[in-house]
Amino acid sequence: MIQQFLNKHLKDVWAWKRLVLTFILVSLIYFWYSGMMLHHIWDSPFNYKGADFTYWLFHWLRLDQIPSSGYGVSLFFSTVLLLSFLLAIVKIGNRYATIIAGILLLMYQVLFNGKLGYHTHHLFGFQFALLPFYFKDDLFKASLGLARVLCCLAYFFAGFFKLYQGAWLSLDSFSHVLSNQHAAYMFFQPEGIRTSIVVYLIGHPVLGYLFFLSAMFLQLFFIFGLFTNRFNFLLALFILLFHVMDWFLMNLGVFMGMTLMMWLMLYKENKA
Repeated sequence: MIQQFLNKHLKDVWAWKRLVLTFILVSLIYFWYSGMMLHHIWDSPFNYKGADFTYWLFHWLRLDQIPSSGYGVSLFFSTVLLLSFLLAIVKIGNRYATIIAGILLLMYQVLFNGKLGYHTHHLFGFQFALLPFYFKDDLFKASLGLARVLCCLAYFFAGFFKLYQGAWLSLDSFSHVLSNQHAAYMFFQPEGIRTSIVVYLIGHPVLGYLFFLSAMFLQLFFIFGLFTNRFNFLLALFILLFHVMDWFLMNLGVFMGMTLMMWLMLYKENKA
C-alpha cells in the first residue's frame, strides 16, 4: 500500500528531488529558528577536528574559520545556506544549484561537529541523500546505486562492529549504556515517560538486551542490500525503525538526517 502511494504521488525523480530538498530545508529552518544553527557556527568555544583529515583540510583552507569569524558573518552564512536550498527547489532542474547547496551544507556539517566538540551523525543522511542529484541524467542511476551502497555499508558495519566488539556477550551491557546515556535526562525529567521506560529496561536487563540485539540484527540485514534490490522496501522500513528506536531509547537526535536516506531504497524508476 505504501509503495503504491509513493508510485502514484512520486512518479519521477524530480518529485523525489523536491521532497529531499524540502525536507532538508525544513530541518535547517528548525535548526535556525531554535538558535542551534547560530550556536553551531559561531557562538561556541569549541573547535574540535580530531584525527579526521577532512576537518584539518577545512581548517588549513580557513573554510571553517571565515563563517565563524563574527556574529554578522555567521548570520549571513546561515541565511545563505537556507536560501541556497530554496533556490535549488525553485530551480529544480539545475543540478549546479543543488551542488552549491550541498557544498554549503557540508561546510555547515564540519562547523556543526567542530563546534559541538565531537563528531555526530546528524547531517550524514542529508549528504547521502543528496549525492544522486549532483550528477547528470545519464549518471543518475549509477550515482543512486553508489549512494545506496554507501548507505548499506554504513548500517552494516555499524551492526558488524557491535557484533565484533562483543557487547552482545553481556546481558547487562545495554542496561549500563542506558544508565550512562540517560543520567542527565533522568535527573532533570524524573517523571518523564522516557525516564519510566528507561528505568524499567535497566531493571529488566533481558528486555533491554533484546532491544540491543534487534538493533544489531536490523543493521546486519543491510548486507543483503549490497547484492539485491529485492529487500529495498524492507531496508527503508528498517532505517525508520532503527532511528525511531535510537531516538527514543538512546536519546540520539539523528532522526531527521538519517531517515531521509529511505528514499534511496524507495525510489523506483518510472518506466512510462
